[in-house]
Amino acid sequence: MALFVLILSAGSCAKKPLVGPDPDPDPDPAGEVTNADINRWVLDSMKYWYYWNASIPNSPNLNQSPEAFFESILKRPDDRFSWIQNNEDLRNQLSGVIKTSGLAVAYYLFGNNPNRAYASVRYVLKGSPADQAGVKRGDLFLEVNGNPFTVSDGFVTNAGILSGNDTFTLTKGILNDGVISQGGAVTLTPVENFQEKAIHLDTVLTTPNGTKVAYLFYNRFLQNQAQDLVNAFNRFKAMGVTELIVDERYNSGGSVSVAGLLSALIHKDFNINSPFIQYKFNNNLGHFYYTYGQVFGAVNAPIVAANNLGLNRVFILATGSSASASELLINNLIPFLGEANVIHIGATTRGKDDASITISNSSSRFKDEYDWGIQPIVLKYTNSLGVGDFVNGLVPKYEERESVPFAPMGSFEDPLIGRALTVIDPSLQAVYGRTMSIRRSLDASLNVIQLEQFNNDLGNPRPLDVTETLRGKTLKLY
Repeated sequence: MALFVLILSAGSCAKKPLVGPDPDPDPDPAGEVTNADINRWVLDSMKYWYYWNASIPNSPNLNQSPEAFFESILKRPDDRFSWIQNNEDLRNQLSGVIKTSGLAVAYYLFGNNPNRAYASVRYVLKGSPADQAGVKRGDLFLEVNGNPFTVSDGFVTNAGILSGNDTFTLTKGILNDGVISQGGAVTLTPVENFQEKAIHLDTVLTTPNGTKVAYLFYNRFLQNQAQDLVNAFNRFKAMGVTELIVDERYNSGGSVSVAGLLSALIHKDFNINSPFIQYKFNNNLGHFYYTYGQVFGAVNAPIVAANNLGLNRVFILATGSSASASELLINNLIPFLGEANVIHIGATTRGKDDASITISNSSSRFKDEYDWGIQPIVLKYTNSLGVGDFVNGLVPKYEERESVPFAPMGSFEDPLIGRALTVIDPSLQAVYGRTMSIRRSLDASLNVIQLEQFNNDLGNPRPLDVTETLRGKTLKLY
């Protein structure tokens, strides 16, 4: 199979190069780096790039720590997603290289106790410690390190242990006849430099009427795994699929280039020169329009065309944990398929209609503990028709919620997947109704109450990263 090459260049539509400020305002290479030096670079970069740059204070205190300084110049509450971080950690995070046990969970109140919760496993990263320990989607846990999960003001106070750096032990919950009882223990140790996979599952489902449905559980828009996406669609096309379900219910975002690639692989009448996205920057930088070719590289047109499914509609499973590039996929497919044929099932999405870039200081003075990277919001985006502005999220056509314990991914018993399959094959409606009735009766017996906002916040939205589509020479592309 031909290799897909993601092109890291900007489109010719830009009227002028997007070049940021001098990365090293202090010309003395031997000078000691101070907080003021770092913060001056941060301030200059933000004044140039930041979407709300007009709101930056005139005389901020440059002597604060870089984290405190960055927070002090942000536009709040409009800006929910800009941040500053150690540069190496930032690059790793954006490329899916993380320290993790491989466990992703959601929390629910335990019985009628408003101060106690249990965890239900959303997914397990393949090859991770959790996977090796046999943990799977739908497993329940009642305690961490011998202590119940405790709830205060809608937050699980000891949930952070599961995403920390230390070994921890979980106590299993055993579900039997609508009652959760205590089971055995699982001990997990997070591992360094774990490469997350964007695709957790790609398979083909066949409905009773013979329709072949591609199912893609896509959990991260990772630029370094674009080829895997092309390969999955190659398999789908070879198997003759005529419908597609993209499951991004936990996908909190990633690269705009990969979102453009996924969109291009889906819809009918693909053309590499089709307008795909509009960037609306601050008043210093203006507006820019990008075609597919300018987003992921015109050289890839033959490969995308060869693997494009040519569909008239698509089913996208998305929830409050879906953000950034996940929302872009829904919004930016509409001009190609029509709003009625981009069928969103699940819940209202997070509402991240803005995008960011990775800014690093290229000066040799800024290294080790002085090597900071910033990921500021630099633009609002729309689809090719100019439609965007969904800060309150995208509303589903069919509202469905998950039931506990979670059904396996790709299973008809999952409420979101089942709903999509009933639209594709109406003969499934009766059995779907009976299946959901049984599952919801179980929910009722367990008095299932999701800590919805807390669970959504667990999947902290990743940036819709547009670094690769801009030409700023002070940007460090990763």
